[in-house]
Amino acid sequence: MDSTGRGAPHPDAVSGLLDFLREYSRERLDSRRMDERRSVPLPLVPDLAAAGLFGLRIPREYQGLGLSHSDMARVMTQLGAIDANVFVLVGVHSTLGVPPVQNFAPEAVKRAVLPELAQGRQLITSAISEPGQGSYVHAIATRAAKQPDGSYVLNGEKQWISLGADAKYVNVFARLTDERGQDAGITGFLVDSANPGFQHGPEVFTLGLKAVPQNSLTFNELRVPAEALLGSEGQGLRVAKTAFAFGRLTIAAGSLGAMMRSLELAHRFACRREVATGNLAENGRTQQILAECTAATQAVETLVDNIAARLDGDERVPEPLYFTAKVLGAELMWHVVDRCVQLLGARGYLDTNIVGQFFRDYRLFRIFEGATDTLTVYLGTAFLADPQKLVTLLDEFDAAPQVQELAAAVAKLTTRATASTPQGHALANALGELSCWAILAALTSEVRHRSDMHSYTASWCEQRLRERLRAIENDLPFGEMPTVDAIARHIAAYEGKIGNVEQRRPGEEHGLDALLRRG
Repeated sequence: MDSTGRGAPHPDAVSGLLDFLREYSRERLDSRRMDERRSVPLPLVPDLAAAGLFGLRIPREYQGLGLSHSDMARVMTQLGAIDANVFVLVGVHSTLGVPPVQNFAPEAVKRAVLPELAQGRQLITSAISEPGQGSYVHAIATRAAKQPDGSYVLNGEKQWISLGADAKYVNVFARLTDERGQDAGITGFLVDSANPGFQHGPEVFTLGLKAVPQNSLTFNELRVPAEALLGSEGQGLRVAKTAFAFGRLTIAAGSLGAMMRSLELAHRFACRREVATGNLAENGRTQQILAECTAATQAVETLVDNIAARLDGDERVPEPLYFTAKVLGAELMWHVVDRCVQLLGARGYLDTNIVGQFFRDYRLFRIFEGATDTLTVYLGTAFLADPQKLVTLLDEFDAAPQVQELAAAVAKLTTRATASTPQGHALANALGELSCWAILAALTSEVRHRSDMHSYTASWCEQRLRERLRAIENDLPFGEMPTVDAIARHIAAYEGKIGNVEQRRPGEEHGLDALLRRG
């Protein structure tokens, strides 16, 4: 039995899933066609459902696989290596959709809904982002009004919702007004998209990830029952935060798969390519690029493994570790994919050679579930408000003395004063970024003795931290920036140099012809 008393998954369950995904990728998937058609093939969802891919962490009593966090991370890494669209399809359902229901819905709702989700008979997503404030939860404008009979009425709009048009269930987060008309805080609701008042908006046309729809949603006097409540009234921030935490770990796991696959292809090419100096793989610059990209990949793997192991051991996971997973998992992935595109030369610029499509598809990860700069500013602001939190966190790691010294120098930045609010934001961003690097350097330092590659990875992370710290220290105090008005005037002057080049193409017609509509 596992720690929940619900029974552990069969030891071969994960191996079976990985074997299935690898064979399915070889025999059934066509990523290029999905990209061109902006849709997944009809058999994909039922095929994944039959393999259990939509019930990875759902307990077996609700017909899921009940996998550990470590095993789920392995599956998500595998998906990330195969196709970003398939990864997001499973990842959004499993991390943004399922956990709020599994952890916060009433038991009767769990028993009714979780088996449907586990078996892939229905999909689920979460709706947080809005047109005016993105994913900034505190600024949610969608409203929920509690009714005398205990039900709720929702009004508002959400935007950029993955699976928004395809999910049967949507976790909607809204600002609640109680029966007395008082603000009761952000609250989460499990909404059936078939309910009257739930309106699907148009799909947006994205740079990549074209096969997974991103839709706007509108709620117009949408009534939901009392049992639709996720947690208690006003607990929505906690519910959303839980979903985001698992989502950020999952993004890092998927990023890891993309890094591994890109490096595999780049190395294969380098070993087969002859250049003026001889074999490309034996060129010193190529060796340096591959070594650094491999170190970045192993650093992300170490971080993902550490967080998953903590969760499986029922240990507390400090929130900054999730932020580090999201920030550096996505940023290092982007660095590796970009370097692999460059290393492949003209072949890297072809979508048909996989890495080119990865370049478009995985770019979203630097924005998804919180853009990098947004998260680093948030993290840095939190540490500036309570410097001891950063010191305590970095003290948890058994890092080498030189890494400890660098971490102490990062923590010392919390004492820096700034002359203006913009400079304060710049300092918070720098501190947030450095904190992520300090965590990664300390974590890789802990395991540096495992192999020669682990030792190199630890040294590489330490050097990246040292370089970033030196650069930021040299910039402090930040110089006075141009005012907002000065920047606006300068950019406005561009039109005089490049003219008005806005294209006046006719829009696409999606509606029924006017002569065929109901009168």
